[in-house]
Amino acid sequence: MLNTEHFDADIIVAGAGPSGLVVSCEAALGGARVLTLEKRGEPSWSRAGNLTSRVLELFASRGLADRILKRAFELHTEPRTASGIWAGLPGLRYEGLETDYPFVLFLSQIEIERMLTEHLKDLGGDLRLRHEVLGFDQDETGVSVRVRTEAQGERTFRARYLVGADGNKSSVRTAAGIPFEGHAATKYAYNVDARIRNPYPGVSTFFHSEAGWAMAYPLRDTVTRLAFIDAQTCRGPQSESTSFDEAMAMLRRVHGSDFDIREVEAITRFHDAMFLAARMRERRVFLVGESVRIHYPASGVGMNFCIQDAFNLGWKLAAVAAGRAADSLLDTYEQERRPQIEALLDDVRRQCAIQFNFDDEHAALKRFLQDVLIPMPDVNRRLCENLSGLGARYERGEGSHPSVGQRMPNLKLTDAEGETSSVFEQLRGQDFLLLDLTGGVAPRALAGLRMKTASLTAPVSNSSLQGAATVLVRPDGYIAWAGEQACSEYFPFEELARWLPSAGRLADR
Repeated sequence: MLNTEHFDADIIVAGAGPSGLVVSCEAALGGARVLTLEKRGEPSWSRAGNLTSRVLELFASRGLADRILKRAFELHTEPRTASGIWAGLPGLRYEGLETDYPFVLFLSQIEIERMLTEHLKDLGGDLRLRHEVLGFDQDETGVSVRVRTEAQGERTFRARYLVGADGNKSSVRTAAGIPFEGHAATKYAYNVDARIRNPYPGVSTFFHSEAGWAMAYPLRDTVTRLAFIDAQTCRGPQSESTSFDEAMAMLRRVHGSDFDIREVEAITRFHDAMFLAARMRERRVFLVGESVRIHYPASGVGMNFCIQDAFNLGWKLAAVAAGRAADSLLDTYEQERRPQIEALLDDVRRQCAIQFNFDDEHAALKRFLQDVLIPMPDVNRRLCENLSGLGARYERGEGSHPSVGQRMPNLKLTDAEGETSSVFEQLRGQDFLLLDLTGGVAPRALAGLRMKTASLTAPVSNSSLQGAATVLVRPDGYIAWAGEQACSEYFPFEELARWLPSAGRLADR
């Protein structure tokens, strides 16, 4: 029977922070009607301040990376650094990673939100500010979302799916009855975003002593973020707000100076509270970003992992809402991303155990880690891959090629017409990508599928792809399947049908 039920949108996204905007953009790019509701009237001052390699790759696969880099260079003389930290300890070097973006990019969250908002509007998404989601009711066909608006009071919108990207106090998570399990804050750190030029010679500066831990980097040329953990106060009771004078006193203790700061953009307190949602889906309702988890921003990568979650969810929602995939595809969101979240939280625990302790024993441990272990190439690479997101590995079926579940590097390609491009360029339309790795003729395209085909212009040099002749790359850039035979010998209809059910029908023609 034809479903004539009225829907205001295929997908409603509650929250227009980075996670909500990425889900909205991905869903709109996939052809879904998207309604994004945000209770704020404008973006708030940023907490997060950088982008890592994998997130830049994801943005490159949507044609956004160059725009992001251009904006970063408008704000900074040099917004990139190849150096990084783990547990507050310097020594990580990103330049050895196999990526087009072997660095950390300094760019504040507020700038990222603005560019994603522009991108969503370009894609035809509907973003409504001052719309606060109060709760919802769901049934077998959709979700009715109750909203308070500034202009019209309370009203209800109807959609096939609802995504809660509304932060750590998520009303969507609460209404879904999903427990938020963890522990309250016991330790505290601070950011002072000061209107001064970077007082240190390097782009990013990190150091520690018995007085605490310190970091500095520019948010833009005239605003510097001075972060610190004050050993004297980090475990004591904290007031609801931190005064300017209190922040300057802590700066003098930890950084050794208050740098004659007269004006600040913000003084922000962070803590080690950690909570994780018991599940990430309740039937037609999904959680993403800080609605799923909160944690201490160890090494500054929290927003980056939220964005990766959002990329995973957005294209899948679009595919299911448009009828290109079965609802079971949506189960893979939590199956794939929850292990990554849990691994991140474990790493945050390890880092906090080191970073917040300043006694003699921990000082000796920090010297050993910083001077001996972190510089070891294998250790350095492992830490950089974990923090950057390049190390994510999704589960692969028994007998699958080792590359399945890993992200696809940005290799150079030739399509069936002989035009050259790259993996990321081919993914910009959120299509699947079937690649011949032998350098032969590009596989034949199948009409009616959101799938492109191409072949490599040079032999495979990436070690993880050795032995593979054909790979199927998902819209989010991860390898869905790999085979040892070229497409001219074996065309993977069955493997395609797992992700694109209509491929199975095409095989029967």
